Amino acid sequence: MLIINKQKNPRMLVVWLHGLGADGNDFAAVVQGLGLSDIEFILPNAPMIPITLNQGLEMRGWYDIESLSFMRHDIDGMNKSMVYIEKIISDRLINSINSLKICLVGFSQGAVLSLYIAANSSTKLNGVIALSGYLPEKNVVKASSKMPILAIHGQHDDIININYAQKSFCDLMPMEHFNLLTFPMGHEVIDEEIMHIKQFLQRA
Repeated sequence: MLIINKQKNPRMLVVWLHGLGADGNDFAAVVQGLGLSDIEFILPNAPMIPITLNQGLEMRGWYDIESLSFMRHDIDGMNKSMVYIEKIISDRLINSINSLKICLVGFSQGAVLSLYIAANSSTKLNGVIALSGYLPEKNVVKASSKMPILAIHGQHDDIININYAQKSFCDLMPMEHFNLLTFPMGHEVIDEEIMHIKQFLQRA
């Protein structure tokens, strides 16, 4: 687990979740490049688990994936990872002098888990940024929630098709606090969306 800008009294705590097969260092340069010194970032590592999509090979993953059709969701795996992230947040809050705003940022699998946590966790969140992800079926964030959600997706994403992602967001799109941005890119993170991430975190 990597911690960036560790401090006694940050303005906000951001837990940043990497994608399948990566680790907490994957977005370290991006986080440092944001220049948000008043925010403490925690970049945890997903556990090593067998991934069905990759012939059962073990790699870091927040949950199992059977196929890129995403017809089935590993809810048990998501729940285990949610408990893990909740503990990271609760342990950090115990050591905080003041109450902290909490935001989740995730890419791909990490984005899916971030939205799943927003829909199912009792942990109070102040924002979610989902990069190249989707909202798992039957996990709708409550309409009464005022939590801002920013989803960013590539129009040419060949891993998580943009049409699938948009369909999953249907119940979120009418909400004032939900914003979906699309860019002519693949399953990646580009400079333009990093600018939007920074602006979101500055406002939160």
